[in-house]
Amino acid sequence: MKRLSAFLTLLRSRVKDLLSSPRLLSAIIEGGRMLIAILIAYLVAFMVIGIVSDDPAMAIRWFVLGPFSSATEFGEVLKNATPLLFAGIAACLIIRGGNFNMFTEGAFYAGGLVTALVAIGFEGPGFLAIVVPLAAGTLAAMLIGYIPAKLKAKYEVNEFVSSIMFNFIVMWIGIWLISNVVIDITSGDNATAPIPDASRLRILIENTNVTTGLLIALVIAIIAYLYMFKTRFGFRLRMTGDNRAFARGVGIDVARAGISSQLLGIGVAGLGGGVEILANYHRFNWKTLPGFGFDGFMVAIIAKNRPLLVPLAALFIGYLRSGADLMAFNSDVAQEVVQIIQGLILILVASEAFFSSAWFRGLLAKRMFRRKRFASATEVDRHA
Repeated sequence: MKRLSAFLTLLRSRVKDLLSSPRLLSAIIEGGRMLIAILIAYLVAFMVIGIVSDDPAMAIRWFVLGPFSSATEFGEVLKNATPLLFAGIAACLIIRGGNFNMFTEGAFYAGGLVTALVAIGFEGPGFLAIVVPLAAGTLAAMLIGYIPAKLKAKYEVNEFVSSIMFNFIVMWIGIWLISNVVIDITSGDNATAPIPDASRLRILIENTNVTTGLLIALVIAIIAYLYMFKTRFGFRLRMTGDNRAFARGVGIDVARAGISSQLLGIGVAGLGGGVEILANYHRFNWKTLPGFGFDGFMVAIIAKNRPLLVPLAALFIGYLRSGADLMAFNSDVAQEVVQIIQGLILILVASEAFFSSAWFRGLLAKRMFRRKRFASATEVDRHA
């Protein structure tokens, strides 16, 4: 009995320390922010649906519950989330390094194109037929992305502007290649030859379109977390992003850290483009930028630039888009309205101005901590 009593006393002490810890307080605040943002976003979405639809109840049902109506539909959620996961990790690495390099979009395109071309031309045994094309696509994206990263580090050229320009340079070169150089005239389209079956990613869940690309993305998320928070290289990257002047003062090579954060992010995006092609396409036929790179920054913002939260943020956006597609297909809500709804939800979820207001901080201090005073509004502000 004495041992049991001692154990219970120790357990109560540990629980009390946990409930009063700043880390838990910060997590509760962030969770409250996210929950309120999602609720507001859904209310706005429901209002729009109610205005434009003759049967808003059915439209809302498809929007909210449609992705869970069958294993196949939920598989579409996972399929949509996979490229967003790559893009979100890429954006996390870039943002935490203090950069805003938008070449993740061009990296998806370049990575997909080079992966497809190498897969078509390389006849390797077993898993090499997948690994070598993906590695080639990743390396190609990093080589191209090195240019705007180096321009920023050496000449202080704005990486936002230069990277957007490189996105379109890569896209138009790719379109020229698939239209004139590597075109397969038997396809009836401006596209490459078919990608061999040996190089295609395998289906992970039966009766769905979920492939092993999802596992690759999850592994990349874990590796990114370990790199950023468990290695000295990741510490240098985060320190450079948080305070460049201080990092330079303590001897960190901020130029090298800035370039490495951009190259790593671009490499992840290039890998994501290759995975997307090998998972969901029989040929490379992209005639425009895929959009995943831009979406990745939204995913990173929702995940607060934390790699382990990126899968949840990507899954959430994948769920929204799957529900929106099902609603557009099964109700009278036009596809254009679906795009508006998605934009509203993403903007509200990622909004910082509202959740930094004094009213919101006071609400958290009053409501979330009414029964037991864990924090005041000032303390909430400090964790915001």
